[in-house]
Amino acid sequence: MLLKPWPKCTVPMLGIWGTEDHCLAEDQMANSARRVSGQWRYERIEGAGHWLPLEEPAQVARLASDWFNRH
Repeated sequence: MLLKPWPKCTVPMLGIWGTEDHCLAEDQMANSARRVSGQWRYERIEGAGHWLPLEEPAQVARLASDWFNRH
């Protein structure tokens, strides 16, 4: 049921946010850590909007590759 509290995510999570994202506020992404009991890392990409893989594919790939290699 959607109205029950959701359990915390136990797997390592990487949050990436673009500074020009007009759909998701930075505090929403940064505060996602409170929903994660596993490892959490937050990265911002300056000048990028909501569609990070389309706008900054190399940077997203680098961050994701680094994250997956560590976990």
